[in-house]
Amino acid sequence: MAAAGAYGKDVRLGGLVTMLLWDVGLPVVAYYVARAAGLSTFNALLAGTIVAGLRLLWVMWRTKEVDAFAAFMLFIFAAGTAASFATGDPRFMLLKNAVLTAVAGAVFLGSCRWGKPLCYAVARRLAGSPESRDDLARGWDESAQFRQMFRLLSAFWGFGLVLEALVRVVLIYTTPVDVAVGASVVVQILAFAVMTYVTIRSIKHARAQSELVATA
Repeated sequence: MAAAGAYGKDVRLGGLVTMLLWDVGLPVVAYYVARAAGLSTFNALLAGTIVAGLRLLWVMWRTKEVDAFAAFMLFIFAAGTAASFATGDPRFMLLKNAVLTAVAGAVFLGSCRWGKPLCYAVARRLAGSPESRDDLARGWDESAQFRQMFRLLSAFWGFGLVLEALVRVVLIYTTPVDVAVGASVVVQILAFAVMTYVTIRSIKHARAQSELVATA
């Protein structure tokens, strides 16, 4: 049985950090720029949501591929935008974002049972070439350890996102709106930092194990 780390060795793990910085950072910057320009909390939150959607559309245009992760995130954006027009309550918009994060966690968990795990889709997005994506596909077809690694990582992200969303809900209804926005961002960044660190460490460990097996 082939080791999990024997495949996709040229997938850029550093790209995961960059991807999350852009995906998480851009909406936050848009929010505070809009607030500094005098926009209401509602409109600033809406600006952040729109910027997040534009970022996702740009990624899909650049890669020329509508992968499972990108399509799912676009759905989250569309659902969030629709909900934003339903009410002008800023706390509702913050709650909407937390709920969508929880939904994302649930989808990560569901992907472990049906279809291919979303972490596998992320790995394909970070692959630097068609050859690298083909190597990932071979790993999925040939190695049970490879499939198990991505299922475990997706389950880890799923539970992490659900827990993060629950913490943010508590903050939304126990602090002022502007404080809740900043605190929610801090919680989100910390959660993503921990989950990203664990993911990168796990993949590096799998790669190191495969090298030991190859040289044994």
